[in-house]
Amino acid sequence: MRLLASALLVASLPGCAPFPQLDAMGADTGPPPQLLPIDGLLAQAGPQAADPGPDVLARAAGLRARAAGISAAPPAP
Repeated sequence: MRLLASALLVASLPGCAPFPQLDAMGADTGPPPQLLPIDGLLAQAGPQAADPGPDVLARAAGLRARAAGISAAPPAP
């Protein structure tokens, strides 16, 4: 129990450390940054990839059919 208590004490010490660089900055009283349109960023990203959902569903259906066929087959002699 003492080991656990001392480990918790040691782990909590960095949380009490002062950060003078951050304290010297003071509170942020300026206006919030302006929101910009995202259209330019989307144009830089290039074309959007196709939705893989239908292909994944088709593959899953094929695998289920294959598994059903394997389980329905009689065992090899």
